[in-house]
Amino acid sequence: MPFIAPLTIGNIKIVPNIAIAPMAGYTDLAYRRIVREIGGAGILYTELVSCHALIHCGKKTLALVATTPDEHPLGMQIFGSNPSIMAASASILEDLGADFIDINMGCPVSKVVKTGGGAVLMTDPKTAAQIVASCIKAVSIPITVKIRAGWDDSSRNAPEFAKRMADAGAAVIAVHGRTRAQGYAGKADRALIKQVVESVNVPVIANGDIVDGHSAIDMFEKTGCAGIMIGRAAMGAPWIYKKIYEFLKSGKNIPDPSSAERGALAWKHFNYLKELYGEYIACLHIRRISCSYSRGLPGVKEFRRKAVRVESSEQVYEVLNEYFGFET
Repeated sequence: MPFIAPLTIGNIKIVPNIAIAPMAGYTDLAYRRIVREIGGAGILYTELVSCHALIHCGKKTLALVATTPDEHPLGMQIFGSNPSIMAASASILEDLGADFIDINMGCPVSKVVKTGGGAVLMTDPKTAAQIVASCIKAVSIPITVKIRAGWDDSSRNAPEFAKRMADAGAAVIAVHGRTRAQGYAGKADRALIKQVVESVNVPVIANGDIVDGHSAIDMFEKTGCAGIMIGRAAMGAPWIYKKIYEFLKSGKNIPDPSSAERGALAWKHFNYLKELYGEYIACLHIRRISCSYSRGLPGVKEFRRKAVRVESSEQVYEVLNEYFGFET
């Protein structure tokens, strides 16, 4: 079975069929630039953005969906519960350069759920379908939907919910195989994802517990999905998409970057952040992100103690170079 294949979103054909999961605090323009340079991912998304925030078009909100003319194809993700406001925000995203718009109906975070958006929409299929239909009427680009297995174990309704979203016009369904109640605990339910695949006539992107080439193959084989989506395993590891791509393509397990290579990536990431947000905000971001780059390496405690205190470009370079050892 050829795991690497084109994936069609509306009239957009994307290769490879490996997606970056939209992740708050990670999948901004700086991170996506790093991923595109390394390779391996064909489907990229912005962070999720509130439809209400988009209507006001504040500086911070626009930074979350910042893009460049050469960054295509790109999906922009929104959340909310009001069909008309969601439609208006979808129109704004189309004007800002989105190639397709993803509606988040799977985020388990309380501050999103409290707005009536994210995973709580899975308890209200009627409103969810109205949101999809309204957004489709408002734009000329495809609308996709990201869902979970369900709200909790008593309502694992992903197959029927996905069918309703597809019937409303969603071009692709991405499904994380856990319920909202699970959060990120337990295991993603591949059998349920397979049921989603069998319930709709649009491509399904599978998400959950994909951490390497073997787990990617397992997801393809057990679900019949059209594509895969990788989230938490890619935090601080933007090379994972390339590793999985190469394994699916050739069976080769390429090594993780060396410490020096990680340091160089972290430094480049910081400079992309500085271009996007300015030095002060870039320092705040790199405090967290640089710690992720050190995952799995020895002696991280002292490095992380220093990394979370950086306040200037000079300090960032000094702390990164002291730990990782790299050349610019």
